[in-house]
Amino acid sequence: MEKKRKQFFKIIFYVLFIFVFSSCATVMYKTIPLKNIARTEGDYFVGTQNFQVIDSSRAMWFTDNIEGPRKLSVKIWYPVENTYSFSKAPYLNQHKIIGNAISKLFGVPEPLMNRAGGVRCNSWLNAVPAKGKYPIVIYSHGHQSIKIANTSQSEELASNGYIVIAFDHTYDAALTVIDDDDIIYTRSKLPQSDEEAASEKMIRRVKSQLETRTADVSFIIDEIKLKFSNDKSFSDIADFDNIGIFGHSFGGCTAIKSAYNDKRIDAVLGLDTYFLPLSRELIKKDLNKPFVHIGQVSWGNSNNYNVMEEFGQNNGKASYHFSVEESKHNDYTDFSQFTKLTRKFGSGKISPKIIRNVMNNIMLEFFNATLKGGEDFDADSYEVNYKSVKTYIH
Repeated sequence: MEKKRKQFFKIIFYVLFIFVFSSCATVMYKTIPLKNIARTEGDYFVGTQNFQVIDSSRAMWFTDNIEGPRKLSVKIWYPVENTYSFSKAPYLNQHKIIGNAISKLFGVPEPLMNRAGGVRCNSWLNAVPAKGKYPIVIYSHGHQSIKIANTSQSEELASNGYIVIAFDHTYDAALTVIDDDDIIYTRSKLPQSDEEAASEKMIRRVKSQLETRTADVSFIIDEIKLKFSNDKSFSDIADFDNIGIFGHSFGGCTAIKSAYNDKRIDAVLGLDTYFLPLSRELIKKDLNKPFVHIGQVSWGNSNNYNVMEEFGQNNGKASYHFSVEESKHNDYTDFSQFTKLTRKFGSGKISPKIIRNVMNNIMLEFFNATLKGGEDFDADSYEVNYKSVKTYIH
């Protein structure tokens, strides 16, 4: 992985941090041009809920010095018919607790964090789900990122009739709030080059992280199915016979390995996926499930995309790769959607609206075809609709 690549959660606060070097922070934070999450285009309003689940069968993390059962902080988005009497949910839940933690961790003034807490999204807290039958889509965040990193895509899917489930991979997320106010910071590590990735020590560590993550995914499916079965408003609408998964970077890798391990997962989508942690055994094995990848043109000197091609060629079902010019790794999250200033900190030259539409359209049409039995996925149409997109079929 290229050394300049920085993860979503750290960078968005570095963007805020640059304003520290002029005048009063209390005045500055009011003028920072942070945009809200773009409006959804589906037929439904979007509801959201936040809760915690506990896996008593597993330790909290893969190292030996952390005790207690594994706890995961979960967020779901789902279709809603009306929003009467419900409150709009913040983009950043528990932003005061998280803001204080980030202020201490990165030295970002609290007034600036308060401004970040004002970013608006399209979700209504605890709203009543709409009647219908909706497929499940799981989201896995990238290394040292957080569960809301692709809120734009999650809300768009929900507005089009999907139940999206995201969670923090505890200790691998940048930070996780559990038990309402206990903050857990990341302890994970990924290699910064192909050479480091090939070391035996790093291979063992990343393998353990990936195993923990994929176990999280299967546990979440089990736990959400149980939770929904006890809530008629969800038991009547959740379609667990059609499950998709998507993820960014290491989350994309998690999505692929989870699909190998869990037969309940029917379709997989990766956003600028980090393929290198996949074992040679898995790469050579037929996934036999439809796969879509959307990513930047090149990973530089990394062997990452060579692994992607080999994986795609061994997949018995169609594997598509959409290469997007002028995009960079962090553009495949909400990162570049807030302000143009992110171009100084890791986003590409592509328009935030274009990259958002590319991701939303491809993702929606792919899951419609694979999870809802809709029209065939027309991979060739994106080169026509977007000049920046080039399509490859493996």
